[in-house]
Amino acid sequence: MSKKKPEPRKIIDESPNRRPYGAKVGIILDKGYQLRFQGEACLLVDDKSIVRILPSIKNPQKFDVYLEGFATACEAEQKGLKLSLALLWAAISRKHPLRLDYHTPRPCMVYDRTQESGSGCMISASLTVAMDSSRMVELVKEIFSANIDVDEKLLVSMELFASARLETTERARFVGLVSSLEPLAQSEAYDNPELKKLVESFVDQLNKTTSIPENIKSSVKGRINELKNESISQAIKRLVKENFPENPDAVSTVEEAYNIRSKILQEGAFDADLAQKSNEIEDIIRQIYSCRLNSNLFVPPNQ
Repeated sequence: MSKKKPEPRKIIDESPNRRPYGAKVGIILDKGYQLRFQGEACLLVDDKSIVRILPSIKNPQKFDVYLEGFATACEAEQKGLKLSLALLWAAISRKHPLRLDYHTPRPCMVYDRTQESGSGCMISASLTVAMDSSRMVELVKEIFSANIDVDEKLLVSMELFASARLETTERARFVGLVSSLEPLAQSEAYDNPELKKLVESFVDQLNKTTSIPENIKSSVKGRINELKNESISQAIKRLVKENFPENPDAVSTVEEAYNIRSKILQEGAFDADLAQKSNEIEDIIRQIYSCRLNSNLFVPPNQ
């Protein structure tokens, strides 16, 4: 009779040297939002790793999430990024403000749990959650267990979006929400040979001019060459059209929002209806995320 293979979680717990690496993701909720865990909790998001969530003793809105059980640091980092994406999706899907809390180049910190500085592995804690917390776990599990690669631009966009809802002023919130569209929009080159010739001709004339200093020439040439590609605002409009082919109002809403954002940043302007416009743009972006992740929103638009 063949020997039964031990459970992956048992290996992680009892043989840390076999799977020494883990990743840590810090999250901060808005005031008034809490995950009602009784101390440390183990989240069962898949059967190949251990996810532990530890509430801060000093700050009830702050949590550290540990993901453990990987043979290499690279694998731990990729899974940590995926966990970051899943946590952001859970917050966005439910319309809960959340900020990733990190001071490293990437949203997750990889560590070796066999070292003294590591977090260690403690899976004996029980999990007691209220209904809203169990729903959050389901949403995290939905993305974390899905067979998808982490799109880093999508991750940046969702991070900007989720944290924007924690801003205390309407202008800061609005700018953050609209800015979260930019990582999703990829500018494309205009398929127009005549335009390309005009741009190259202009650059050639600029190079031949001797009365313009070289530093100015270099700056202007860069801006001229950008004319071969659509602007970021055009790329955003195309993005929205692709996601809402039968809803021209969505395109006009995003176009207006982007213009308002530009006036806020360039002129210090303010719009009296920013709160309403933030809600409108928020629902549009949430639906784009839903399409990208092929996952339904827990809280539907306009609610």
